[in-house]
Amino acid sequence: MKGQSLLLTLILIGVLAVVGLQVYSLTGAHSLSSGSDSGDAESLRDFASQLKANQLYEKSAEVYDEYVKGANISDAEKANIDFNTGKMLLDQVGDSEEALARFLRVTHLYSDVDPEIKKEARKLSAQCLEDLGRSGAAERELVAATELGAKEATEETEIDEQDVLATIGKRVSITRNDFDEVWKEIPPQMRQQQFAGQEGKQRILQEMVANKLFAEAARRKGYDRDPQFRRRIQTMEDSLLANKLMQEEVAGKVNLSDSDLQIFYEANKQHYADPTTVEIAHILLPDVESALAALDDIKSGSTFEEVAKAKSIDDTSKDKGGRLGVLRQQSPGLVGEPPVDPLDIPVPGFGKVRPLVEAAFGMSEGDGVGGPIESERGYHLLKLLNRTDGKEKDFAAAKPVVERDLRAKKQEERQAELVEELMKAHKVRVHEERLN
Repeated sequence: MKGQSLLLTLILIGVLAVVGLQVYSLTGAHSLSSGSDSGDAESLRDFASQLKANQLYEKSAEVYDEYVKGANISDAEKANIDFNTGKMLLDQVGDSEEALARFLRVTHLYSDVDPEIKKEARKLSAQCLEDLGRSGAAERELVAATELGAKEATEETEIDEQDVLATIGKRVSITRNDFDEVWKEIPPQMRQQQFAGQEGKQRILQEMVANKLFAEAARRKGYDRDPQFRRRIQTMEDSLLANKLMQEEVAGKVNLSDSDLQIFYEANKQHYADPTTVEIAHILLPDVESALAALDDIKSGSTFEEVAKAKSIDDTSKDKGGRLGVLRQQSPGLVGEPPVDPLDIPVPGFGKVRPLVEAAFGMSEGDGVGGPIESERGYHLLKLLNRTDGKEKDFAAAKPVVERDLRAKKQEERQAELVEELMKAHKVRVHEERLN
């Protein structure tokens, strides 16, 4: 069966080559003779170009064929013209059969063809064959294109057969390195929950195989040459290259000594100090009269928690004795950054309620119940459950965070310098007014 399959393959390639020759012969019926004047030949080429410019693509292809058949030019130049003519017919006319004939001429008739042109012609032949419903032949053309590229990739590392986890035909394989790259991108928690054990790894491998199959089918259909797709690939490539440059020219160029860190720490001691925190509970009432009545209940012997449960209109906290949780002051900003308001913080479950925050941090342990305090939500009775005053961290304790902050600051400065250098070097002009 394998011998029959190989024979059929050879016959198919031969038939396709003959189709190319027949088209070549027919379209060149009015060709130039070998002794024609070179000026006439160039006039014919110019005429073909004009037909193409005027979107008369099929007529242009006929004239290009006539020029290629009669002009005294090298095989390499003929291959280039046939390749471009085939692309024109495929992209502009959608004539896969006529385009295929040109690509087969490039791969089967000419010598001294640029290997890249021949490789691309094979890929486009595969697309044409796929369009014509000949998927098997399309796969063989892609195999040939890949083998052609592999011969030139002398730097390619040889892969141990034991490291090949899956193969798709002769051309595509999934190696252990491929699998490891995917595996390490999966968050550890997801690995444990969704891909645990050998079965989980098998599922990942199966998904990788399916993905490769889809990708190969898309290549055979020529989707990888779609202009919109190519733009997206270009955008992704630009992003990856920019990140690589950032790593090498920005992150890689920032070196920090202990002295640098110590100086930065001393200038920003308050930023690295542990902030003051308070834990509070409240009773929320709709009006001042209700708040004063609740306060009288507490003074008369009822506990804060009992009154909260009986009278507070805050359904979230009332059954917890009015507990709201812990408020933490904001740390001052780093030197050179905009100032930070330490009390511009949210109250758990309420959002930002400035009067309540100010009252909470103004209380000391043992003060008793504060209020009533008016806010947009109503009137609050406030109880301080716990207070921890802020304190400085020594350099050793703060050092990891100090290093992170100083490195980020230096990298930001270096990035700004690099952008400015590149913009000057490349004479960049930005037209922001055209965004509208």
